Amino acid sequence: MITDYATAIVNWDAWQQSYQYGVFLIMPPQPLRAQVNALRAAYDPISQAICDAHISLTIPLPRPMSETDWLELEALVADFAPFPIQYGPLRHYLPYPGVCLAIEPYDLLDQLRIRLESAAIFASAPSRSHAFSPHMTIAEFISVERTESLMYELADVAPSGTFLCSSVAYMVPDPQFRFTERRQLSFS
Repeated sequence: MITDYATAIVNWDAWQQSYQYGVFLIMPPQPLRAQVNALRAAYDPISQAICDAHISLTIPLPRPMSETDWLELEALVADFAPFPIQYGPLRHYLPYPGVCLAIEPYDLLDQLRIRLESAAIFASAPSRSHAFSPHMTIAEFISVERTESLMYELADVAPSGTFLCSSVAYMVPDPQFRFTERRQLSFS
């Protein structure tokens, strides 16, 4: 194993237990991360307590990662070139509650996701339950009504812009279900 994993997870919710061995995320750079973290802390402190601002990329890993797994993943992204990510404007997925920043370019992010999920470590993973849709969540543990009001309330304060994506982070939850970065896959 390349890292330690939480083992006493019986008190975690069922959806949380599927993340025991982590996931690959794109972590935005500072100061954007701090800006989105502040919005998350104000409008969805539950989500912020779990993980800093991020763009979800892969499905959860179904088993612990070995050094061999890591070397395969490094090889899979070795020739992936850094690329700009555009974030914003605000979006929602109603009827599912929540507010997030739209993320582009879909095609490159999907290529990266497919490449990572082609690794042997994902072979026994359950299928993706929702279509891949890159976004950066601001608030998700809220009501439909709150979603609608936040779309107006945050319209003038939600960040938008671009940043260069040159790596993905392997993020694993600790025993309190707080995700921490364990390793990083860097692009060429």
